[in-house]
Amino acid sequence: MDDTKELTDSTGSGALRGVGIGCGLLVAVPVLVVLGFLVTYAVQRGTPEEYERVAPEEMMSRLSAVSHEAYGVLGLDGDTGPETDPDPSAPSLCYPGGLESIADEPVEGAYSLADGWETDGVTEADAKPALKRLHRHLKDEGWDIDAYEKFDGTAYRAAEMAGPAESLTLRASRAGSSDDGGDTRLLFEWRDGSGDGGRFSGSVVSPCAYDTK
Repeated sequence: MDDTKELTDSTGSGALRGVGIGCGLLVAVPVLVVLGFLVTYAVQRGTPEEYERVAPEEMMSRLSAVSHEAYGVLGLDGDTGPETDPDPSAPSLCYPGGLESIADEPVEGAYSLADGWETDGVTEADAKPALKRLHRHLKDEGWDIDAYEKFDGTAYRAAEMAGPAESLTLRASRAGSSDDGGDTRLLFEWRDGSGDGGRFSGSVVSPCAYDTK
């Protein structure tokens, strides 16, 4: 009788210990997750972004060179080329990625620039082979092609597919020194318009960088 009672007490105590351990784990795991989150956030906040240090004027000169090279490859007839501003006056702010983005605070002293152009009177018959040439050129030069497509009025499809298009788009990028905002991004787009042809536009966006001042 005593042995049975002792066995029952032992079993009950073991079950209670098991419940206690389980409850402890249920409490500890979320706490550890939150602590890990806070530690990671603090480390990322305390680590400077690995942006290149470049004066805005020098960065704008780089963008202008990319714009003119791309425009030359496009070979659009009847136009003198993109107009660019060598004196940038409206830089964009840079925001970190990862957990730091939660704070929604720009990186102090960092900036990004963009250079854009557009030209009217470009027909689809001219725009399609122009983008095809640029697509091939960018691939040969090591750019990553992010999109090369057309919109035919109902859906986006591969740009090489036959049939008319309402728009043609080519997006490309090249990785820089930082994983957050370190890419140089290109966008070239043709949109059909009423009358004589459509509008062809291009833009180059710089990676984030620190001003030298």
